[in-house]
Amino acid sequence: MSIFEASFPMYEYPETRDANDKFWKVLGDKLNRLGINSPKGLTRSKETMELWTNRNLLISQTCGYPYRLFLSNKVQLVGTPDMKIDKIPPGYYYSSIVVRNDKDSLVRNGEILAFNDKYSQSGWVAPNLYAKAKDIEFAGYFETGGHWHSAQAVADGKATVTAIDVFTWKLIERFAPCSKELRIIDTTVPTPGLPLITAQKHLIDELYDALVATINEIDNEVLEVLPFKGLVQLTKRDYFEVEGLDENLTD
Repeated sequence: MSIFEASFPMYEYPETRDANDKFWKVLGDKLNRLGINSPKGLTRSKETMELWTNRNLLISQTCGYPYRLFLSNKVQLVGTPDMKIDKIPPGYYYSSIVVRNDKDSLVRNGEILAFNDKYSQSGWVAPNLYAKAKDIEFAGYFETGGHWHSAQAVADGKATVTAIDVFTWKLIERFAPCSKELRIIDTTVPTPGLPLITAQKHLIDELYDALVATINEIDNEVLEVLPFKGLVQLTKRDYFEVEGLDENLTD
């Protein structure tokens, strides 16, 4: 039995669960062949912060904001998935500003932001920095617990706007009926994407190489619903140079 744990919680939905398992099967087999005793399956029974701070963490994916706030001195960066998004640097991503179909723009005062949680770069930090740059002051907030719930909240009229990372929005468009009632009116400033992390400093090179090999080998059908189109090596400094970092947005 392996002492290590592995997880990919950031894009774990019923619609992507099977793809995550297939991705891990290929990756885990490659690591085992390198002599790294990898777990048979992904850990799904723990809270994300418990997973990310586990000293036996082999591989996981976190968000840029909690990485900056809590994790940068506790884990090692392995690499950042490249979503192959046009016109932005490899490994970067942005949020889509999403409203109902009958809305053309945001008003200066009066918008209600649906957001997944206050430790999300794409759902919380990005829209607040976007609003500040546009001189918009949100009139209220509606916490939903997840991007898909935020989309549904806007469709249901519980909020007027939400910010959803570009890849999750593609999944919502593909799988969620509420997307037919919604549209994108703008996008946020690109920032470094969701990093892959480990607590095993001595295994960074092996993990990186195995991830690249897995991405290159696995079926396109699996990769269609996962953000792993490529892998780049961004630095700790890249994550700490995000615009507006000096502001505490969790209060």
